[in-house]
Amino acid sequence: MSADAAAPVPVRGDRVEVRPPAPADDGAYAAAVTRSAQRLSEFAVPDPYNLPAIIASQSATYRTFMVHALEPEDGHGLVGRANVANVVRGSFNSATIGYDAYDPYVGKGLFAEGLQLILDLVFGDEPQGMGLHRIEANIQPANVRSAGLVRSVGFTHEGFSRDFLNLPGTDGRRAWRDHDRYTMLADDWPAAPYRHEPWRRVAAVVAGPPALDQRGLAPQLASELAVPLFSASVVPAVATLFELLRASPVGGVIEAKVAGPELRMGLARASLDPAVVPVFEPMHDASKRDVVAKALRVRAAFAARER
Repeated sequence: MSADAAAPVPVRGDRVEVRPPAPADDGAYAAAVTRSAQRLSEFAVPDPYNLPAIIASQSATYRTFMVHALEPEDGHGLVGRANVANVVRGSFNSATIGYDAYDPYVGKGLFAEGLQLILDLVFGDEPQGMGLHRIEANIQPANVRSAGLVRSVGFTHEGFSRDFLNLPGTDGRRAWRDHDRYTMLADDWPAAPYRHEPWRRVAAVVAGPPALDQRGLAPQLASELAVPLFSASVVPAVATLFELLRASPVGGVIEAKVAGPELRMGLARASLDPAVVPVFEPMHDASKRDVVAKALRVRAAFAARER
């Protein structure tokens, strides 16, 4: 490992210490992983004997942090480990994080304390810290314990990745698994537990008589944007449609014959800038190309507003 990839020095909290992996950890690591293997194997491939390979892999783009209990119990003191991997510098300056927590410490808050110390190092200034801008944890939706852990230290749910990693699941088979993405930014750290980052609202208006089937522009546009459709075919009162839009945390698509002052007032009541929200003419047999093009216009309009 080069000098510029030297691991951070140990850091200590109230109940745990975080330090780089060392050959002296081998016995505790083998005991911890073996004891925890049945639980870990639901979502990972535990190997009690791969610590030498982990140590040899340490570099500027792959860092491992071992979490040790200050008061060990039941035969070993290893609370867990975390890998900060895929470190990319430059304009990205981000990485991913993966981790395992070990028995008998699971559920006692020790690993959460260790993860907070690790994030201090991830976002701390070099050379003591890693000086990263963003860290991402990718977690299978069924792994609610792991997702609860990152939420408890302030990670926010950012998105969903299909067939993201080839891993075991609760069915015991290896397969390409969907994952949820949870992220933390340096500017947000330290973060409040269970911090919520509101979804960005987007909206559009299809100003004309409602389509009679799902081939119309409005229902297809709402589906492409992944927002609700508020249609006069269901709720004839236009004022009520805008109230529904106002109450939606993600926005929506209004489908109604509305224009002029009524449209501007309705959007304003929905806490939206009428100058930003795109307004489209109805299309009763919209092609996928037309729908996607209009959805891109909607997202671009709101992205420009945020700047």
